[in-house]
Amino acid sequence: MAVELRYDEEAVFLRRVNRFVVEVESSRGVVRCHLMDTGRIDHLATPGRRGVLIAWLSRLGGKTVCRAQAFKTAGGVVAVVDSRVPNRLFAEAAPMVVGGDASIEAEREVLGSRLDFLISTGRGLWAVEVKGVNLSLDGVGLFPNAPSARAVKHLEVLARLAREGVKPLMAFVALRPDIKVFAPNYRVDRRFASLACTLLRRGLVGMVGIRVSIDLEPGVVRIRPVATAPVQCPPLQPGR
Repeated sequence: MAVELRYDEEAVFLRRVNRFVVEVESSRGVVRCHLMDTGRIDHLATPGRRGVLIAWLSRLGGKTVCRAQAFKTAGGVVAVVDSRVPNRLFAEAAPMVVGGDASIEAEREVLGSRLDFLISTGRGLWAVEVKGVNLSLDGVGLFPNAPSARAVKHLEVLARLAREGVKPLMAFVALRPDIKVFAPNYRVDRRFASLACTLLRRGLVGMVGIRVSIDLEPGVVRIRPVATAPVQCPPLQPGR
């Protein structure tokens, strides 16, 4: 099943005001839109270029009057920036990840830690943290696109849960269709990438990528999970 994002028009990106607000030129003039992605967007947005898919908010009077749902890159690729989408896509893709019938619980607390998902199957219990990926380099989805102490903490929690007999999994969900494989982003967050690759190589935390298809139609963006994909770590190099 597809996850749908509604939008009202395609606006021109002007600038990022702060972590949560972007300024665009729309049919209603220059307005400010809520941005639900606190990571960097410079790989998606170029000042003065059309390509921001925005949805008008029903409640007016606040600091923002619209929401930025997605960006169209210079190459025409649609990249989603709604942070609610990765978890919704993972819920759809969970059966292809763990196989067979699965009981899925969202926002479940386990051993004092709140997880994105707890999945129960005939083969055991899975603890899952989900990360959305909208940075692509030659088909490789890189996470994170900005330093993330929160993501490091999630890795530490998953590693601790593994010692308690729970199967830990970090799932990287593509938010653009040109991502084929996934990798930790050493250039942006060395701490996260080093820890992720250490845990992956030692078999302490499982990692999986989820590829998607995206259909852009008038007024709606449809995102579907289509396949799992590997998470790859670069060869170890001196200093890493």
